[in-house]
Amino acid sequence: MDLLVLGPLELWHDQRQHELGSLKERCVLAVLLHARGEPVTVDTLMDRVWDGEPPPTAVDTLHTYLSRLRRRLRRAVGDDLAQVRRHSSRTYQLRADPGDIDLLRFNRLRSQAVAAAGRDREVAVGLLRAAEAQWHGEPLAEFADNSWAQSTRARLAEDHRRVREERIRLEMELGRHADLLGELQELASQNPFAQRVIGSLMLALYRSGRHDEALTVFRDTRTRLHRSQGIEPTAELQQLHLRMLEQDHDLLRTGAAGTDAPPTARPAPPVPAALPVSAAPARR
Repeated sequence: MDLLVLGPLELWHDQRQHELGSLKERCVLAVLLHARGEPVTVDTLMDRVWDGEPPPTAVDTLHTYLSRLRRRLRRAVGDDLAQVRRHSSRTYQLRADPGDIDLLRFNRLRSQAVAAAGRDREVAVGLLRAAEAQWHGEPLAEFADNSWAQSTRARLAEDHRRVREERIRLEMELGRHADLLGELQELASQNPFAQRVIGSLMLALYRSGRHDEALTVFRDTRTRLHRSQGIEPTAELQQLHLRMLEQDHDLLRTGAAGTDAPPTARPAPPVPAALPVSAAPARR
């Protein structure tokens, strides 16, 4: 079974996609999934499903949605794989193996990569690539007008970005700057104020012998920051620029102390220990 939330909300079992109901029924499932196995109160469910404005009939309607969701899950996968349980008189909980939910696979792979980075960069890169592979589109896009979905999407996008940047940092330390140039240029174009990405792009260009282009990237970034925000680049980016002007040979040594962007990956949220050590992309 696969419950997918890192993209369109989908349920797959036995190589079939299963129906999940109306938009609000799907929102109930999305809220339960993003609770990562923790109980969710009726009040929270109503607030998120009706975006802070539940109608007078919301309690009864919510219980109807939950009953339908239970039946859909039972028909699709059986109670052994997933079920919605009434945890108390006012809370509900989605029970499923963490390895069957792409969000929890992503978080576990990310945590494993952070732990592995100091021992084996290759292993960490593989884990981060596996974490990135859990994504299959824009999460919660069908709930675009819902404020809970909007804030959750922003947080997920930030987590995704940090994982990608950490994987790039490790690959830079492994000397793959030439292979990463295209990806870094695309990322810098999409995120022109992401100075960590800008620094990695400058370093990749410099190590590829394209020194003038690396310096141009810094000048363009500095101008952009001045015009839009009235600020200077970070001290780290300015130091990197200065070292390039001084033709610091240590910048060419991959993995050398101080030559690659510092890690910024924050610890991922804890997930249940039942998840396997590694996880493949969604099994359909």
